[in-house]
Amino acid sequence: MNLFTTKEVTKFFQSYDVKCDEKLVEEWMNSLPARKNPSATVSEGDLYQFDGWYRLKGTAYEEGIDDQTKIARLLEEIDELKGKLKEVQREKNDLEDKLGIMPF
Repeated sequence: MNLFTTKEVTKFFQSYDVKCDEKLVEEWMNSLPARKNPSATVSEGDLYQFDGWYRLKGTAYEEGIDDQTKIARLLEEIDELKGKLKEVQREKNDLEDKLGIMPF
């Protein structure tokens, strides 16, 4: 079984264009369950868990955040979605104008 250090794991993920640094990888390694020496090494099997952890990091669905942080992040996400909706509506209207389609 191969074991990897923080530096090796960071290089591995960066080789696949994952934007991470040693500090982020160490944070992830420390978050792994049942770790006796969290920052020492991880196994090859552990590497598969990074993707899920990384995708949720900084979102309302990140593990271990309090309710207030979760609500604040959800409100930010709602604002972003409202902005995207306005963009799509403008684009739709522009396309309708170009095609001569009357709005419903």
